[in-house]
Amino acid sequence: MLCPNCHAYVPSDAVRCPRCGMPVNLPDDGEKQEDSDLLSFRQGRHLAAHQQAPQPPKPQQRRRRNASRAMEEDMPDAPQEAAPHDAEKRVYGEDEPFYDSEILNPSHAPEEEIAYGKRAPRVHEKGPKRSAKYLQRGTNWMVVLVCAVVAMLGLAFGAYMFLTKTDPGQVLMARMGREANSAALWQVGEERMNNGDLSGAIDYFVKANEQDGKENANVSGLLMLGNAYEANGELDKAEEVYAYLYTDIVPSASDAYRNQVRIYLAQGREKEAAELLAVAYKATGVTSFNTQRTSILPPTPGASVTAGYYTAKQTITFAVAEDYDVYYTFNDLNQLPEEGTLYTGPIELGEGDWSLRAVSVNGDLVSDVMKGSYQIYMPTPLQPDVSLAPNTYDKRISITLRPGTLTKDQLEKNPGYAATLTDEVAQTITIYYTIDGSTPDEDSPLYTTGEKIKMPGGNVTLKAISVNGYGKSSTIKEVGYKFNKKPWMKTMMTVDDTLGDWKLGTTTKEAFTQKCGEGTATETVYNYTIGMDMEKVTYDWGYACFARLRTANVLVELYMTRDEFTAPRKTQIGSTEDEVVSVYKDFGQVESPSGNRGLYESEFNKGKIYKQEDGTKIIRYRVETGDSHIWQLDYELNTSGTVDAIRWSYEP
Repeated sequence: MLCPNCHAYVPSDAVRCPRCGMPVNLPDDGEKQEDSDLLSFRQGRHLAAHQQAPQPPKPQQRRRRNASRAMEEDMPDAPQEAAPHDAEKRVYGEDEPFYDSEILNPSHAPEEEIAYGKRAPRVHEKGPKRSAKYLQRGTNWMVVLVCAVVAMLGLAFGAYMFLTKTDPGQVLMARMGREANSAALWQVGEERMNNGDLSGAIDYFVKANEQDGKENANVSGLLMLGNAYEANGELDKAEEVYAYLYTDIVPSASDAYRNQVRIYLAQGREKEAAELLAVAYKATGVTSFNTQRTSILPPTPGASVTAGYYTAKQTITFAVAEDYDVYYTFNDLNQLPEEGTLYTGPIELGEGDWSLRAVSVNGDLVSDVMKGSYQIYMPTPLQPDVSLAPNTYDKRISITLRPGTLTKDQLEKNPGYAATLTDEVAQTITIYYTIDGSTPDEDSPLYTTGEKIKMPGGNVTLKAISVNGYGKSSTIKEVGYKFNKKPWMKTMMTVDDTLGDWKLGTTTKEAFTQKCGEGTATETVYNYTIGMDMEKVTYDWGYACFARLRTANVLVELYMTRDEFTAPRKTQIGSTEDEVVSVYKDFGQVESPSGNRGLYESEFNKGKIYKQEDGTKIIRYRVETGDSHIWQLDYELNTSGTVDAIRWSYEP
C-alpha cells in the first residue's frame, strides 16, 4: 500500500510509514489502547530521552561521480527518527538510517543485541527494494549517450538492410520516389494504375522496363504498360509496345496480338487487323486468331468447277456478292489483286494445265486466295482418211474423207486411244478441210459424209483435220496432188495490180493533188493499221489519205465509189462477185459454215471472201511487196453481189 502522507510504499504488515512515520494500518478497537501507549512512548519519553542523549553525527551524503546535482537537490532527506530508549546499546548506521519499525514490530527485530557503533543485521521487510539512498543516486549520461548512439546506429543499419535487401523495403523506396529494383517499380506502377494514376503508372513502368532491358524483358509488365497507354489515350505508344512484344521479345505473345488487333479494329483498320491475325495464327497456332480473321475478310471466292483432271473444255464461273469484286489470274507470278483480271463473266478453259488463283475484294480488304489446278487433256482424234492417194493425175478426180481408224495391231500399240473407242463424245468426229492452201480450222469448209470434193486443175494440196466432241483437233492430214487438166487457174494478185498509176507508200501528196486537185475537205484521222495520224482529203469520187513515212507525206489509202481510176485487171464499180473472182486465182473451195470462202493462200499472198453480218461481202486480196510491206485490195459488194466501192490500202 502507499502512505497517504508521502505516498511512499508501506508494507502490508507495517503500522507506520517507513519514510515519514505516519501511522498506517491502524488496529481494531481492542488494540487501540496499546497502540496509543506505544505512540505516546515514542512521541514523548522516547523522544525526550533521544534529545538528551548525545546525537550521532549526521552522515555525510557522498555524491556519486557524475551524479546529477539536480537529483541531489531535489531528493528530500530521509527523516531522522528518534533514538530508541535503549540507544546506549545501538548505534545508527552511517550508511543508512535506522527505521523504528524494527522496534515497533518485534517480529522483525533481530534477537541478538546490537552493540553501539556496529551495524546490526537487519531483517528486510517485504515491499519495494527501492530505498531513499537508491532514489538519491544520479544518472551516468555518458553511458546513456553511448547507448543511444549504438541504438541509433543499429537502427540505421537495420533500416538500410531492410530498404536495400528486402522486397518490401524496395517497394517502400519506389513509393518514395527513390532508386529501387525493377520488380518494385512494376509493383508500384501497378498500384498507381489501379488507383487511376495512369501517368504515374506509365512513368514507373517505363523506368522498370529500362532497368530490365531486352534480355530480361517483363512480358506481363509490358502488357500493363500497353494497357496504361491505351487507357491514357496514347494509342500510338500502345501499338509500339505491343509490336515490340511480339516482334522482338516473344513472337508467341498472344495477348500482345489481341490488344493490337483490338486497337486496329477500333480505328477501322480492318486490313491491318486481318494481316496481323494471319501472323498471330502462324506464330501461336491459336485457332481463334484464324477464326476472327475469317470473319473480317471477304469470303474466299468459289469456282463452279472443282479443280482436277478433265477430258473436255471447262467453263468456270464465280458466285460474287454485290459488295465484292473478284480478281483472278493464271500466272503464278502475278500479285493479287493488283495484277489480276477483274471477273466479269464465264472463263473458258481449253486443253492444257491451268493454275487458277482468285480473291474477293471489298475496299481495302482482300480475301484469302482461292487456288485450283486444272489438267485438261482431251482424247485426240485420229487424222481423217483420204480416199485418193497423193500422185499426179491426168484428169480431175473428186475426193472423199472419213474419220481415221486403226488396225487391230495399231490399237494394241496405242492403248490410250483404244480406251476412247467407247467414249461417245470422243468418237463424235467433225472434219474440216481446205484446198486453197490455208490451214484448216473451224472457219474452213465442213465436210459432210459422202461429199465429193472437186479438185481444180494444177497443183493442189488437200488439208484436213478431225475434231471430236470435246473440241480436240487431230493433227493435219496433208496430201498433195497434181491434176494435168484444164482449165488452168489465174494468177494471184501482184504489186502490179494498182489503181491508176499510183503507188502506195511512194506517191507523194503533191504529185497526187497536182493531178486530182486539193479536194473538197481535209481532216486528220488516226489510222490504227499503221499506228499514226494521217491526212484525209475528200473528193466527190471518194477520198485519199496521206501519212508521213520517212521524209514525205505519201499515199497510204485510196478509196473510190466511182471509176475515177482504172481498177486492176479491168475490174470496176458495178462488177459482180464472179467477175472479180474470175480474174484472180481461185481453187474453187466452197464456203465455210460462216459464209466465208478461201480463194488462195501462200506464204506472202492471200485471197478470201468475207461475208458480213448485214449480208454484204468483201473480196480481199493481199500481197507482200519487195520491201516487206503489204498492199491490200478490197472489193466491197452490196447484198446484190455487185461492187459498190474499191479500197486500196498500205500496211507497214
